[in-house]
Amino acid sequence: MGITEFSTYYHKPCKFKMKGGKEVYGVIWEDRSNGRSEHYFASPGEYKAYREAKQLNDIATCEKLKLKVDIEEVVNAECLEA
Repeated sequence: MGITEFSTYYHKPCKFKMKGGKEVYGVIWEDRSNGRSEHYFASPGEYKAYREAKQLNDIATCEKLKLKVDIEEVVNAECLEA
C-alpha cells in the first residue's frame, strides 16, 4: 500500500492486515509535529483517550496511549466505519 492510498484510512477504526499475516484492529494516524513523518497505532478507545489528552496538552498520557508503527508492514486495510 502506498502512503497516498493509505492516508484515506488515517484516524478511522480499521482492520489492518500485516505482512506476517496478523490482523489488528485499531486506528493509525500520521504525526508530523517533530519535523518528520511518523505513524502511530492505538485501539479505538485508546485513540479517543489520546485525542482528549492531546486537547488538554497532557503529553505524558499521549505518549502512553500511542504505539509507533511502520506502515510499510501493512498490506491491507479495511475501514470499519459505515
